[in-house]
Amino acid sequence: MSVVETLFFTFLIVLLGWLYIRKRSIIVLLHSSYSLYTFSQRPQNLFSRLRIPLTLSVDRIRALLLSEAGFGAGAGDGGLAVPVQIPPDLELLLSRLKTDESRGWFIRFGQRALQTCVPCTSADDYTLFVFAGALLAYVRTAAVLLLLTSSANGRDRWRVYILGVLVCAALADGYILVSASAAPLPKDGTRVFMWHDNIQFTRQTLFLLLPILTQFLPEVQHPGPPSMSLAPALAHLERSIPRAHLLKYTRAAVMRNPELRERAVRWWTRKKREGDAGRKDEAVQRAALKMGLGYAGAEGEDGKLRMSVRVAIESLKGLFVTPVGP
Repeated sequence: MSVVETLFFTFLIVLLGWLYIRKRSIIVLLHSSYSLYTFSQRPQNLFSRLRIPLTLSVDRIRALLLSEAGFGAGAGDGGLAVPVQIPPDLELLLSRLKTDESRGWFIRFGQRALQTCVPCTSADDYTLFVFAGALLAYVRTAAVLLLLTSSANGRDRWRVYILGVLVCAALADGYILVSASAAPLPKDGTRVFMWHDNIQFTRQTLFLLLPILTQFLPEVQHPGPPSMSLAPALAHLERSIPRAHLLKYTRAAVMRNPELRERAVRWWTRKKREGDAGRKDEAVQRAALKMGLGYAGAEGEDGKLRMSVRVAIESLKGLFVTPVGP
């Protein structure tokens, strides 16, 4: 493992620990720990590991593998001093690499598919074998995301978007596996894009980061039932009734005191003067008309705003009529 990979995994471990401490999400911790483990397990690829071209002959690959295992004779072409029994799965892989078609499948479906899927004989068989395992990983991640975007934690409105990202990734994964990766082999066999290995790396990165990013999405507080707002409204009404009575008695007391009555008259006179100046201003009239609150009618008629206010007041008068006793 390189220094960059070591620092990257260390950062992820610290991030997971901080996430668990701050968010208390054991689901994210378990899923991310498992994803981190699978992320660290690189897919088998003998061509990348041995740094050999994809077009190298099977006999030469066999000699290099045996030499790597310590059974090489050390002579020029890597010949063997004694015959060595190769494991059956590796022997199956080497036998399948004798054709260019199988080497193309190696790029598309990876070494594990060609080495372990004994009944696979066509590209469709390998596609089902590889995508079945990937589909299980998508389902597992989707289950975790469903738990993280439930109504219990207030992130249910993000569920469609998060699962949409996962579904789009699965569709793109399937398209690349079926169609885009079916490219001809390069003649020299050195500049080869390992579709399976790179797709698996991208897929595991998505599975690792998506639940962590989901945990950082803002929570949405849903409004409670209407009964929850009745108690504050009732308390506000109980405070408003004494204030209304106090206003009624205070107004009557102001009118009985000459000094207070004079101050009240001056205040209302000043407000009337300011209101008249504002209403007569043509700029104010045009702005009110644009907002649908016009108050200056033609030839002294009442404007729309004044007519609406008058209708509202007339409708409210019936609520304050004192009932006639029996």
